[in-house]
Order: sequence, then C-alpha cells, then structure tokens
Amino acid sequence: MVKWRNKRSMMKKFRFAPIHLLMAGVISFIILVICLRLFGDSFAMLAALFVVLALLVLFFIQQQRVSELDEIEQIHYVNHQAEGSLASLLDKMPVGVIKISEENGDVEWFNPYAELIFTTEDGDFDADLLQNIMQTAYSDTGHYATVGDKKYSVYLDQASGVFYFFDASNEYEATVGLVTTRPVIGIISVDNYDDLEDVVSDTDISHINSFVANFVAEFAEQFRMFYRRVGMDRFYLFTDYTVLDQLMENKFSIIDQFRKEAQNRELPLTLSMGFSYGDGNHDEIGKTALLNLNLAEVRGGDQAVVRENDEAKNPVYFGGGTAASVKRTRTRTRAMMTAISDKIKSVDQVFVVGHRNLDMDALGASLGMQLFASNIIDQAYVVYDPAQMAADIERAVHKLESEGADYLLPLQTAASMVTSRSLLIMVDHSKTALTLSKEFFDQFSQTIVVDHHRRDEDFPGNAVIAYIESGASSASELVTELIQFQNSKKNRLSKMQASILMAGIMLDTKGFSARVTSRTFDVASYLRTRGSDSVVIQDISATNFEEYRAVNELILNGRKILPNVIVAAGPEENTYDTVVISKAADTMLSMSGIEATFVVSRNTKGYVSISARSRSKINVQRIMEKLGGGGHFNLAAAQIEGHSVAEVVQTLNQEIMDQVIKDEVMIDEEKKT
Repeated sequence: MVKWRNKRSMMKKFRFAPIHLLMAGVISFIILVICLRLFGDSFAMLAALFVVLALLVLFFIQQQRVSELDEIEQIHYVNHQAEGSLASLLDKMPVGVIKISEENGDVEWFNPYAELIFTTEDGDFDADLLQNIMQTAYSDTGHYATVGDKKYSVYLDQASGVFYFFDASNEYEATVGLVTTRPVIGIISVDNYDDLEDVVSDTDISHINSFVANFVAEFAEQFRMFYRRVGMDRFYLFTDYTVLDQLMENKFSIIDQFRKEAQNRELPLTLSMGFSYGDGNHDEIGKTALLNLNLAEVRGGDQAVVRENDEAKNPVYFGGGTAASVKRTRTRTRAMMTAISDKIKSVDQVFVVGHRNLDMDALGASLGMQLFASNIIDQAYVVYDPAQMAADIERAVHKLESEGADYLLPLQTAASMVTSRSLLIMVDHSKTALTLSKEFFDQFSQTIVVDHHRRDEDFPGNAVIAYIESGASSASELVTELIQFQNSKKNRLSKMQASILMAGIMLDTKGFSARVTSRTFDVASYLRTRGSDSVVIQDISATNFEEYRAVNELILNGRKILPNVIVAAGPEENTYDTVVISKAADTMLSMSGIEATFVVSRNTKGYVSISARSRSKINVQRIMEKLGGGGHFNLAAAQIEGHSVAEVVQTLNQEIMDQVIKDEVMIDEEKKT
C-alpha cells in the first residue's frame, strides 16, 4: 500500500504556487515593455499584446483543469481506501454477510464469518440450509434462524440483496427464559364426588379420599409442582410454563390415567382441570384458571381447559374422552351462568336466534337470553324472520314492538351488523339445519347453545359453550333459571317478557301437565313475581276460528293404526301452519286410551311436517330421528322434503310398528329376567 502511494505522488499533477503566478506576471510585464520599445504603438505591438494575453488565459484555464482533475483523483483515492477498509471489516467482524445476485438469486459473495456459520462438520458449505433460511427471510425481513446449536437474527436488506446474520443466542435464550418461567396456576376438581358422598359409607369415602389425594400427590411430584388441597374434591397447583408445556405436549394424559385407575376401583370419578398462565399478575391468573375449570365442568367434565390470562386468547381443550353425564343441579346452572357471562364479556355484540318457524318457547328463550346478555353488554339483540312467523308469534312481536322493544331485529338487518367479534346464541335447538338462517349462522365464528333437546350429530362446530339439559321442560325454563342466578338489577324482566316466557313453558308442558319438575314450578313462580299475566298469555296464544277449524280438520282425518296410536294425515292439496299441526297432535293425545299421536301434513313452506306426541310408553323421539327429525321422548317432530304426504305416512307407519315391536320384545325380556 505504501509503494502504491509513492507512485501516486510521482504521478501527481504540478500545481503553481502564488510566487509562480507573480513571476509569470512580472515576465509578461517585461515582455510588454520590450515590445513597446521595439515596436512603439504599431500594429505589431498590438499583436504582441494579444499573444501575451492569450497565453495568460490559456495558462489560467490549464491551471483550473489540473486542479479539478487532482480533486477527482483524490475522491477516487478516498473511496478506494473506504472500500478497502469496509472489505477488511466485513472479513473480520462477527456478523455473517451474504450478497445475493438480483438476477438469479445465486450467492455472489460471503464473508468468512458467514462461511463459518454454514460450514458443516465435514467442511462442506450447507447451501440447502442457507436457501431455506433465505426463502423465509424474503417473506419476513427480520426473524430468528437456528443453525447448529446457535440462534441467529437474520436481516435482509432488500434494496442491495444482502443478508446479515447476527448471533442472537444470548438474547433468544433470555427471551425464551422469560416465557418458560411465566407463572402457572392450575385447579383440579374431582367430578361426581358429591354423588358418591351421598351413597357410600364413611369408610369408603375415606378410602376414596386417600386414592384421590395420593394420585394428585404423585402427579405433582412427577412434574415438581407445588400443590395444596383446598377441599375434599379440589386441589390448587402452582408451577411455571415449562411444566404446563409438557402437560400440553402429552395431551394431559393424566386425565385418562386417573379415569382408568378409578374404573379399576369401580369408581365413577373423573378429573376436570383449569390452567392459566401470564406475566406476573397472580390474582388475575388465578381467576382465569377458575373460569377455565368452570368451562371444563360445564362441557361435561373429564377434560382440561388451558387459556392465557388474556381475554383475546382462545381456550385450548384436552381430554373429554367420556360422554357427558352431568346431573342437573343448581351448582351446574350457576357454573353455566358464570361461563356464559364471561364469554359475553369478551365479545362486541350478541345475537340470539331460535329455530325456524319460531314457537312460543323459542321466542321466550330468545327474549330471556337477550335480557341476560343486555345486563353485561349493551349490544344484545333478538333476531327473527318476518317471513316465518305464526299468528301467535306475530301477535307477541307486535306487542313487544308497541312497548318500544328496540332489541328486536329482522333477519336482514341483523345480518348487516355482524362483526368478527360477534357472538351467536342458539336457543331451543342445537342442529344447524334447524336454525333460523344457515347463512346468518355461517357469519359467526363462535356460538353458545342453550337447549333442552338431546344433542344430535348436526351440532355446531363453532360452539364454545353448550348448555343442554334434556331433563328440563323447556328452553324458557333453562333461560329463566340463568336470569335468576344472574340476579342483576340493571335490567329486569318486563310484564310482557315474563308472560311470553311463561307461555313458552306452558306450550312445552301442555299447561303444566307433562314433563314438569319441582324446578319448573319454581321458575313459574319467579315469572309470576315478575308480572307474568295469564290474560296476556291467553290473548297471545288464543286460537282464532280458522285455526280452530284447521285443527279439527286434521283430527277428523285421524286413524288408529294400533289400539293406542293415532296417525292423522292432512289432504295432499292442503297446507297447514306448523302450530296447527302441533295443536292437533296435542289435542288427540288428551283422548282416553291414547299413548301416542302423529299428525302428518304439508306445511305452508311446502315441506311435509310430522308432529309427534306420546305419554310415557312410546319413544317418539327415536321414531322421528329415523325420519330425519328429533326431539324428546314424548315430544318430537320432523320435516321431510321431496316426498308426498302419503309416502311419508307409509314410512311413518312402518317405523311406528318397528318401534312398538322392539319395545314389546324388551318388555318381555325384562319380565323374564
């Protein structure tokens, strides 16, 4: 480098100093004086003067040009020095630098540190690994990459096509350390423990307690968790995210292990678990863990629910390998109330829908759930389809709107208001094929189901909470209990809302003559205190003359296919409202000696509808399920498309015969045993 600089010094252009310019001026003056003496003021004198001036101008131009050339060379020299220093720096600094061709994406150049990063133990350059990392980096200009046992932060300068690899192992390990050491709180509850306490002796309970305590102790010791028993059937666990990650990795197999050991001891026990984690706020983490446990229990138990202490995060479910067999208790209702309330708090709007062709139970349950949600958030609505309303539903909606009920929305209006954070609550049905509008249902990513019918195959896949109690008389009863446990003073049931809820219960219980329990009467008593009026109910549910005549037309078409079973078929050319069809079935069931009634007719939508009712001996639910419908043991229905009334009646008669024969065979076998 020194030798090169000496050569540069020799080649450097000569520049005149001020003394040189002064000397040039003096020489020019002497020349002019000599010329003046020799030529005087002749033409030759003028020519000599012109030549001298021209030489002086050329002299100054040349001097300027030499100066400019010298500055450009100096800049080139400085640039060359900088490039040399940068190349030396890139060769020596601990940062991998790789230059990629903009034309074909091939590697044009890399520094020694990059070569060190991607050189394998065999001494080969791992080009495939480099290509994989670069492809990821093109879509994300900054990310982590693992090479060997180190983590590198990769940055792409897209303008120049240069990749930079910074060793970030310490930084990454520090970040991972913060994540894995986050506190975790878990709560374990033993399912069905209360039921065992009521039926086993104190000695057996002592053995059961020992079994449960030892199992949890071994579980905590295995994963080095701190635990405390806070009740006979409840334990609290304290650990960090590293342990929780292990539990999630093996899908909480501890739940299956407990169930198997309990079964070996002939104990109907399972475990429900709620886990939560976060960043330091232990109070909030514990509350979230408790909410997760409640969610696990209302989903049927025998499972674990994990959710971070963040309302925006969704829960993760593990287990649930046994069929839910939760006894209907007030504790479960309270847990359901809490779980539904917590879910509503995390959304921006709530839309409540009943099934297609609303009946009074679906409308009453919808009004009740809207009131329940409105006590938590302001944007809660009942959605109905104006094109699918029976006469009694139309009267009820009209009365509510006349009282200023602004929470009732037509289907089309509600559809335009749905957002990605909105929640759908389905009441009095749990099949997507029966919901008010399948298109409206598809707009939601999360759904809550509140129903008193048995869960079927066509269950919503996006259901986050399912409150299904087949032992309840009606959906209105379930919803009213939720309102009772909520006990909010913000919004109270109005007289009209309470009357419609009561009308829903009366519809499904046939005026409190079927499917009633003590809790049904408790709910009815509460609704009465909230202003439920029998006169209003009678006014809404009243049958007009045309409807009464249609009901009797169907009844007169009834035929006994068995001594205790009546099937009534409407004329093919006539259409009847579904309410008329169900009322005909209810009326025939009140006749002496009749155990089951079926009414088949084409409804106003063009489908063939079947309304089935029974007392206690014939399971009409199973018969309707064979025909694509469903319901309860003694109240069910179905809708069939593409067949005539006569064809449906023929199929129905065969199913009734098959069912009755099966029931008789089972009864005979039971008598023999």
